[in-house]
Amino acid sequence: MVDVSTSYMGMKLKNPIIVASSDLSRDADGVKKCADAGAGAVVLKSIFEEQFLASGNIPENRFPLHPEALDYLRAGGLLEYGPDEMCREIGKAKKEVEIPIIASVNCRTPSLWPRFANQVEEAGADALELNIYDLPLKLDISGSEHENNYTKILKEVKKEVVIPISIKLTPQVSSLPNLSKKLSQAGNDAFVFFNWFLEPDIDIDNIRTISRKGKGNFNQSLRWVALLAGRIDADISASGGVGSADDVIKQILAGASAVQICTLFYKKGLSEIQNLLQGLEAWMDKKKYNSVADFKGELSFKEQELSVKGLGEAESYFRTQYLKVFKVK
Repeated sequence: MVDVSTSYMGMKLKNPIIVASSDLSRDADGVKKCADAGAGAVVLKSIFEEQFLASGNIPENRFPLHPEALDYLRAGGLLEYGPDEMCREIGKAKKEVEIPIIASVNCRTPSLWPRFANQVEEAGADALELNIYDLPLKLDISGSEHENNYTKILKEVKKEVVIPISIKLTPQVSSLPNLSKKLSQAGNDAFVFFNWFLEPDIDIDNIRTISRKGKGNFNQSLRWVALLAGRIDADISASGGVGSADDVIKQILAGASAVQICTLFYKKGLSEIQNLLQGLEAWMDKKKYNSVADFKGELSFKEQELSVKGLGEAESYFRTQYLKVFKVK
């Protein structure tokens, strides 16, 4: 029988299927359902900085919360799921399941990250996922200055906790390879490629701006997993657009240690975890792979760079393939 276990952030996962941060993993009951369905790990529903500020009795003159943001939180009931509630749910879930529980936080203010990280570690979280993104709006601030903030946040959090940390990045950075290298050198244990945000749109009937739910781009994630796997000292988890066992296999071949999935489970239910695993196991058996480690990263940029003979560097190989795709027939 094939072994579908994997290592992610130093944690042993029984399989590479991680239920991504969502309402599916909002509380202990949800985490247990994910575990019972066969998930290898679960990322808890993310806490946002505004929730932390609104429920933490923090003076407004230190961290001002926009009134409209507070109204939005109250209207959507998000204040019911604050940091204290998350920590209580972590404690409950740890008594019910054995799979790793990864807490998730989304902040902008550097000094708040360590405070929250310490809370979730004490509550029993096995790891922490940081969603770091600050939309660059000011004309006089360079991309490098924005990206340096990532490293500052990571270092501050690492001072407070010993549990492993992953950073969920956006592809919208000036040099993803360079930023990933800096963060891995600063102690980041894993990356999640990628974070998919709300997307802007315009309602032309009512003449107003609106937001739509962002969609994961499977091929964009696949590309960067493949380009960076094995070249940075950190694991990689793929996120976005995974809808089948074939997609799971592709991401692992590219170099992913695990895949984070959400939309598929909303559409078809958590029972899809077993379908993904059965498809993965059947393919591994057919290809004579005994474990995930046997084929993880086999088609990554690094491995192809080493294996392609007589064609120069791997960049030339990929360029050749690009030309083949678009050749005139």
